[in-house]
Amino acid sequence: MTGPVNPETRIGLLLDEHPELEEVLIGLSPEFRRLRNPILRRTVARVATVAQAARIGGLAVLDLVRTLRRALGRPGLVLLDASF
Repeated sequence: MTGPVNPETRIGLLLDEHPELEEVLIGLSPEFRRLRNPILRRTVARVATVAQAARIGGLAVLDLVRTLRRALGRPGLVLLDASF
């Protein structure tokens, strides 16, 4: 997954390439503790997108995308940023 993190990014692929994001996600919502379960990680996380994960975690999709991008040292969604 060399492309940008966006609402359609698959959680499983993201965590495969950036395992450090697991703790970032868990820090955002207790719901994400389930990602530690290897069975869930191999099944649900493979098909779940960032947008779906945001809904599960009770987060705004764009906030989750921004947080994940910042955790990776990538720029946020400038055009959608409230300060723009």
